Amino acid sequence: MSYRDDTLCGIFHNKALQYGDKHALLMGKFDKEGRPTKDWRSITWKEAQEEVIDFALGLISLGLNKGDRVAIFSESRPRWIIADQAIQACEAIEVPLYPTLTKDELGFMVKDSGSKIVITSTQDKAEMTLKIKTEESSVKAIINMCSWDGDKPQGVYTFTEVMALGRKGDRKVVEANIQEVKPEDVVSIIYTSGTTGRPKGAILTQSNWVANMHQASNSTLMKRQAELDQHLLHLVHLPLCHVYGRSSDYHVGALKLGGILAFAESFDTIPKNLLDLRPNAIISIPRFYEKTYDTIRSAVSRQNKTLQKIFEWALRQGEKFAQSMATGSRMAQTDLLQFSLANILVFNKLKKQAGLDRLVLAVSGGGKLSKEVCVFMRSLGVQLNEGYGLTETAPVINFNEPEFRDVDIDSLGWFKKKMVDWTVDLMVTQQAKGKSPYTNPIRSLKLSIAYNTIAHRLQVKPGTVGRPVIWTEEKLADDGEILVKGPQVFKGYWNMPEETKDSFTDDGWFKTGDIGEFDKEGFLSITDRKKEIFVTSGGKNIAPHPIELSLIAKPYIDQACLTGDGRKYITALVVPDFKEIKRFAKTNGIQAATEKELVANTQIKELIKKQVDEVNTDLARYEQIKYYAVLDTPFTVETGELTPTLKFKRRIINEKYKQLIESMYGN
Repeated sequence: MSYRDDTLCGIFHNKALQYGDKHALLMGKFDKEGRPTKDWRSITWKEAQEEVIDFALGLISLGLNKGDRVAIFSESRPRWIIADQAIQACEAIEVPLYPTLTKDELGFMVKDSGSKIVITSTQDKAEMTLKIKTEESSVKAIINMCSWDGDKPQGVYTFTEVMALGRKGDRKVVEANIQEVKPEDVVSIIYTSGTTGRPKGAILTQSNWVANMHQASNSTLMKRQAELDQHLLHLVHLPLCHVYGRSSDYHVGALKLGGILAFAESFDTIPKNLLDLRPNAIISIPRFYEKTYDTIRSAVSRQNKTLQKIFEWALRQGEKFAQSMATGSRMAQTDLLQFSLANILVFNKLKKQAGLDRLVLAVSGGGKLSKEVCVFMRSLGVQLNEGYGLTETAPVINFNEPEFRDVDIDSLGWFKKKMVDWTVDLMVTQQAKGKSPYTNPIRSLKLSIAYNTIAHRLQVKPGTVGRPVIWTEEKLADDGEILVKGPQVFKGYWNMPEETKDSFTDDGWFKTGDIGEFDKEGFLSITDRKKEIFVTSGGKNIAPHPIELSLIAKPYIDQACLTGDGRKYITALVVPDFKEIKRFAKTNGIQAATEKELVANTQIKELIKKQVDEVNTDLARYEQIKYYAVLDTPFTVETGELTPTLKFKRRIINEKYKQLIESMYGN
């Protein structure tokens, strides 16, 4: 049988029927209970489908009905996707929760959503859920993905037990449910990170998610990849509970393109996992690319002068290539040859050492990526693309993907269409196998012909998030706020009618809360958050985020949080990059046993001051940082200064460091 193709669950089961045992859907260094293992293991599409049906029938046996809410309180792992698909197959609503939530945050979201069942990844999380379960609670059952040590409390089940219950049921019930799911049905209630107050549950439907899945994969290269039935390997490390990781890896990567999802052990193990897997796609946040930039720059700085000069020469050739792609214009043949040589001598070796030699697609989202870092990565030949969106837009609104500038692919003649095919073969098919087009005479010749014919028209603009995706309208309000309409825009906030009304204009445009500007070609740049614009006591408007990005782009600064709203001048809290600072200290004979001693050292102080001064040089006088304080501990999710998506909770930071901030204003 076949399933409908306008719902996520229908698409999943159709893919399972199509691929069966041939392709792995999920991979990870985990066993079925979610415990770490030594080796990477896989689950076929057919196996995944069977687990979904068994688990769905198990949920039904526990009393789950259509429209009930089920919370998933877990890190990203294969069983997260199994649980999500099973919930949809019950016509229920999933409430994805960050695994880093505190007990109070968990209690609020479970209660606010009225979740009937909570699915947890570990026994610790299940026990935390038990603590928020009261007689008045909506929670009737807790299902733990792992096995349980000791006696299980009443109402607690393991994932395996629920699947065993399901195997006693009739799979025709689930199959009928999947066909009954409609595009207008609610899939998820996703709570926003809560940087400015109470978290809000965004209601997203099947049609929101499915539309965005197609919107985010509409480029010529992606459509050709789908036509060729190529299956890219994704290194999954973003939380699936967040719209960005969910839509990019899970929906587009797996459901749309049939890709293989390899789950990283943790964010810290990514460098090792890259070498283990040499993935084809990496969907990440700006911090990953900033760290990669810092690591490469630091490694080069420790080489001899000759190697440094060779790298800088190669980088200049890469920057010419990045600039040509920014304009969709042809490089001079001599520049193209030098870029090819730079790849052979430097970039190919560098990428192989980092596990990036099979990379076809890299995407940055969830925050603003500095243009400097973006140009650097693209100069290395890494196809890094930026996107923009929100929880409320499921999420993609803009995507800065490689696309042929001013070219109607369908109207091309036979030869130029063949050149498009060659471009896809070289940039996707061969690159996914780790075969650089620059190291083989035949591939190099094909690249030269394809490039000079049409591939030079591929355009990506670093520093922007691209044009609006298909079926999307965008405009700017009088104050610069980005307004949007499209099928990906959410229904509203759960149990918050007034907030829902306030999030739209009177004529139906969704208010993003972000400030932006379009260039003459329609590429959007995000300049700041509307609610985070500082207004000094002198009446000057200052966007803090671009200044913070300039600071963290410096090699010895890891985090920077500006303060100054309503004040006379701007100040900053600066967290050094302690890994690089310790390396500097060792090289310069600085003795310091702790981070606190390091930041108190005169040479380290002078090092940070020099970098802050460099940033100030490029700022208007009223934007400049007059005073700053260097912290000896970083901002983290666990200590409350960052949201799970690593955005600053400025209110919390201002409260926590109130005395230190006041001292910079002479109070």
